[in-house]
Amino acid sequence: MPQFRYKEAQGSADEITVIEDKSMFVKDGKGNWSPGFEFIDSQTVKAHPFIIDALLEDAERLWTIDEVLQQLDDGTAVA
Repeated sequence: MPQFRYKEAQGSADEITVIEDKSMFVKDGKGNWSPGFEFIDSQTVKAHPFIIDALLEDAERLWTIDEVLQQLDDGTAVA
């Protein structure tokens, strides 16, 4: 499966692109399967949806698209 960076990604040091992949599982030494992830490059990671969900649950703040667009229109940073 070819991987492409999101076309609007700027490539800044604090920007991470996450690709959701339901087939990302890893097998431990005992043969147990669990959700997994893999770095494609330093700013792109492919991860199972369960991992993405866990990261979102622990996030300090999530923004709606309306909030982001409003901040862009105002010329201020989203914080």
